[in-house]
Amino acid sequence: MSLLSWNYRGTGGSLCSPKMLHLSRLIASTKAQVNFISETRNKKTTKTNLVNKFALHDAHIVPTEGLAGGLWLLWKLDVPLQVEKSSSNVILATCMYKPTTTKFLLACVYGDPYHRRTRAIWREVRSFVIQYPNVPAICMGDLNNVMHPNEKFGPRPINVARISTFCWLVKDCGLVDLGFSGPAYTWCNKHFNTNPTFERLDRSLGNAEWCATFPSTTVFHLPMMISDHAPILTVLQSSRAKPRKPFRFENWWLMEGDIQREASSSWAKSAARSFDLKTKYLASDLLKWIRKKPSICSQLEVIEKSINQIQASQPAQQDHGLEKHLIQQHHNILEKQEEFHKQRFKKLWTLEGDRNTHFFQQAILKRARRNRIVYLTNDQGQPLTTHD
Repeated sequence: MSLLSWNYRGTGGSLCSPKMLHLSRLIASTKAQVNFISETRNKKTTKTNLVNKFALHDAHIVPTEGLAGGLWLLWKLDVPLQVEKSSSNVILATCMYKPTTTKFLLACVYGDPYHRRTRAIWREVRSFVIQYPNVPAICMGDLNNVMHPNEKFGPRPINVARISTFCWLVKDCGLVDLGFSGPAYTWCNKHFNTNPTFERLDRSLGNAEWCATFPSTTVFHLPMMISDHAPILTVLQSSRAKPRKPFRFENWWLMEGDIQREASSSWAKSAARSFDLKTKYLASDLLKWIRKKPSICSQLEVIEKSINQIQASQPAQQDHGLEKHLIQQHHNILEKQEEFHKQRFKKLWTLEGDRNTHFFQQAILKRARRNRIVYLTNDQGQPLTTHD
């Protein structure tokens, strides 16, 4: 089971914006069953829009206050979840971990960036946690506070009193930091031409019952690209099997620089063969050629890992030119992924340049559901669902 938390600083204008498309891919690639999105800055998006956009079971929306704030909690069908309470900074819910039918508490927090409501926010969390004694509890989100002086790097001095107060509030709730894997900082003001500031504002916290029930919980700091905050992925079981994909000619191969040379070489070797044998050997050679190349997902993972390594280094040692180049490469590979989904969508698509991969994914799933045989009908018109 995976939980994703991300402050992505606004939707970018619509559900088809680059931010929303990145969020869609992030949810799909991490296979997160519960997703907490803060600072949406969006008043128009409805629960139905979100459920259809991300292929979810349900969603809970906390509206914005003016032009700021806004929270979304999104979850899939395989996670029984009930929102108990919500406010402008907190969504509190009860969930169940299905493999062991373990009930746990989920507190999704968007900390007050001005630190005026910090105490009130954590009073809400504490009241919720103490209502359910001996129940595992996890708290995640952009807490807008650091818990140690080394969690900030920048020109301005650290506020030791604020750190002390925040740590006391967290401890009063019976929560501890669950640690992390990845870059040390989850937020940056992106002032690379002057003196940038880096802080670890986003994190996951758990109580003693959580640590005892889910001892292998791992928190990953994912690459910081679209927003100035890094997404936080909390994984209860880190191993996720990837299905093998059957061979077929993929249109995105035409975007590879060496396919022309490979195809010409294969065709020339079959000059003496008949046309059907030429195509057969061409397909075989292309299969060997593509198997030597990493998949689209692997290419994206390699680039994201490189970006992670850059962001994990000391701020003064980060190569921001290389980071920009890698993000552009990431964009180019996403265009291949768009072609991958277009090919599986069995309808005409005339709009070029619209990377709405979710649109294609949903069309593919819809076609798969339509083609699925649920039951057969006998001569009397009765449905048959068993092998007999």
